[in-house]
Amino acid sequence: MAKFKAKTRNCQLNLKASLSFSERINDVSLDFFSRKNLRGLLKIKITKKRSIEYYGPVAISLQERLKQEVSKHDFFFMIEQVLDISEKIKANALSLSCVVWDIRHVYINETTKEMQFIYLPLDGGDKAVNLMGFLEQIIYAAKPMHEKDMDYISRFVYYLNSLSAFDISKIENFITREDRTIVNTIKRHNAGQSGFMTDKPKHYYEHYEGKEENGKKISQLDNYEELTGLLDDEATGLLNDYDEEATGLLIDEEVTGLLDLKEVRVNYAKMRRISTDNVFEINKEDFRIGKERSYSDYCVLDNNMVSRKHAQIITRAGNYYILDLGSKNGTYVNGNLIAANEEYEIHDMDIIKLANEEFEFRV
Repeated sequence: MAKFKAKTRNCQLNLKASLSFSERINDVSLDFFSRKNLRGLLKIKITKKRSIEYYGPVAISLQERLKQEVSKHDFFFMIEQVLDISEKIKANALSLSCVVWDIRHVYINETTKEMQFIYLPLDGGDKAVNLMGFLEQIIYAAKPMHEKDMDYISRFVYYLNSLSAFDISKIENFITREDRTIVNTIKRHNAGQSGFMTDKPKHYYEHYEGKEENGKKISQLDNYEELTGLLDDEATGLLNDYDEEATGLLIDEEVTGLLDLKEVRVNYAKMRRISTDNVFEINKEDFRIGKERSYSDYCVLDNNMVSRKHAQIITRAGNYYILDLGSKNGTYVNGNLIAANEEYEIHDMDIIKLANEEFEFRV
């Protein structure tokens, strides 16, 4: 079993993984992982026969962070990042068993709240992984902050116990019901890596706390280029060989109200309910359709075939997807039944049918 030693120098986390005698680096996996920067994974700096050195944004261990009080939002923000990195690992044909699922060796930036995981590109990365067990590590180490809703962890544990297996989409649906900003934020910004790394403390604190400009303190939120992640070479310090995507700072527009800083004209996709000719805008990144008023952004109240929580339209990077939320009578795209709880891409003029209720999708 590898041993880990982490230290921070100025504003960068450096970590060394010392491999056991039986562990062998897989050259193919190492080559792929070295070239493919995945947000949420520490970046490899140096590899030797018996060790791998990593670096990333300044951070503390998740175990240390959980010794401090956590709010409901921060708790589910951590859980969603676990789900997010699990999806990325599988999507890139990497092995979940090569990730170190141990809160002592997962790192979190206290400023951005983003987590960094260690990926060990080793031979034999095909073992079963107990992700539910890792969530339990977080649950039982968490120290809830005193706030109005103190029962969210109990609800979450009860829900996890009701699942027959680890299911990312179902757990994300639970998180969304608890706090709708969290999943949207991480999906939108691809959270898991604060990106801003420098070996100069002055640059770090200027970036996160604001800098002096003509005698006036300017917050990073006042700088549009920083909002878009377009940091200059000096600001990124030693990151010239690091994926440029990694310089994007996670910012939750729904929480900060940041969108008000710049007026943006948005052209929303639309849906036309064919039976009534009613047209409505898909004016949210996660737009729900169903019979239940408290849950749905568009309610279908006069059709008993439509489920209370039927489907969700997802907008991501200019593309559109529909997700059936486990409805009783199914969701169809151009006559084809789609699988429940799996995103299905949709396009202009597609005909979407929720049970027997038809809609025309327009971009």
